[in-house]
Amino acid sequence: MGERDLEIQQYYTVPEVAKLLKKSKSFIYDMIGQNKIKVIRISERGTRIPVSSIEEFINQQMDNVTTKHYNKGVVQPPKRGRKANGAA
Repeated sequence: MGERDLEIQQYYTVPEVAKLLKKSKSFIYDMIGQNKIKVIRISERGTRIPVSSIEEFINQQMDNVTTKHYNKGVVQPPKRGRKANGAA
């Protein structure tokens, strides 16, 4: 059994992931609770997060940012009794 046969998976704790993502621990726990970050429970209080789960979460968040559509080209008419922006 050589070195190539053993593939070592790297894991992080919740505080480490919070620090990596520059978020609070409670945010990470919320994401875990919503199943947006997959974890491995090693004991009642022990939680480990695989690197692949972190990468998947980041990619999912990036997809959400790029798929949101903003209608910046549509100008709303002014409310009653108000002048439109730029009107004298």
